[in-house]
Amino acid sequence: MGMKWFRRSKKKRVASITSSTTSSTRRRWISIKDGTRVKSGLQRFGLHLRNMRLIGRDTVITVPLLPLLGFFLLHGMQDVPWLTIAGLLPVSLLLTATIFGLNNVADAEIDARDPLKQTNRVNPIALGQLTQREAMILILGCGLLGLGVAAWLSIFSWALLTLTIGALYSLPPVRLKERAGLDLLAHSLVSLSALSMGMAAAQANHPLRAAVGAAWVGLLSVKAETTNLIRDYESDREQGIGTTAVRLGVRTVWRLRLGLLLATAGLLLFAAWWGVFSLVPALLVATIMVLEILALFRPGYYSSTQRLLFNLNYAAAGVVFVLLSG
Repeated sequence: MGMKWFRRSKKKRVASITSSTTSSTRRRWISIKDGTRVKSGLQRFGLHLRNMRLIGRDTVITVPLLPLLGFFLLHGMQDVPWLTIAGLLPVSLLLTATIFGLNNVADAEIDARDPLKQTNRVNPIALGQLTQREAMILILGCGLLGLGVAAWLSIFSWALLTLTIGALYSLPPVRLKERAGLDLLAHSLVSLSALSMGMAAAQANHPLRAAVGAAWVGLLSVKAETTNLIRDYESDREQGIGTTAVRLGVRTVWRLRLGLLLATAGLLLFAAWWGVFSLVPALLVATIMVLEILALFRPGYYSSTQRLLFNLNYAAAGVVFVLLSG
């Protein structure tokens, strides 16, 4: 049922993009949704935040929290160095903003031809609301500031690795996101390197917890990328982009996502049964994953609202997991 709905809804989307999109990127004035015009200021800063996925319907919630998850998985809740946490959170936010901002800059031309992206208004550069140049100024500033704070926390190498993989994922000429198989791998490695930043900051030796946590986050990250691949399937196929979904087909990737969810839930429950984590928080997170498995068969799973709700649930469950397992 979920697959049939996806194909039907894709056919119904209107593919009309006005010719003014490209020319409007060169204007200092910008048009917002209600038709009024605004100068540079608070509203323009909001566009920058939306471009870096810090606000809006496509807000990234779980990725900036991965370093904190990595830290508390190994360190626990006893004698927490809150100064380190106060530094780790802005590092993760700044690097996440940089990575997703670079992705929007690199995808601006493609998104400008994608009716779905135009309708959802997820890329201000593609909409002509920001120029690539002004977007890059803030993006590079966030990246440099994030690396600076990471150096203060003695996790510079992990932060640089996170930023490098994120850049290779989006930027030409490499653009791993357009290469079958590597798109899934690179997306997973970005999440794992972010998780490793927190683990390195914890300076604790719990190899079993670290291994299980990394496997769990890696599988979930691949699952998240399959959602993006299915969402962008028709646009990628029309433009000759060889993603995993284009090469293998939507049905295969849909089945892969289902298998990843089952495997991740099974891994977490097995780790809890083995004594790596507490059973109650593991059951809580696994329950959310089972609900997502059921949602795969419903049309609403593909909507940005449905995905946002699941991300919020995962974030809340992660907090409970850390509190009860620490």
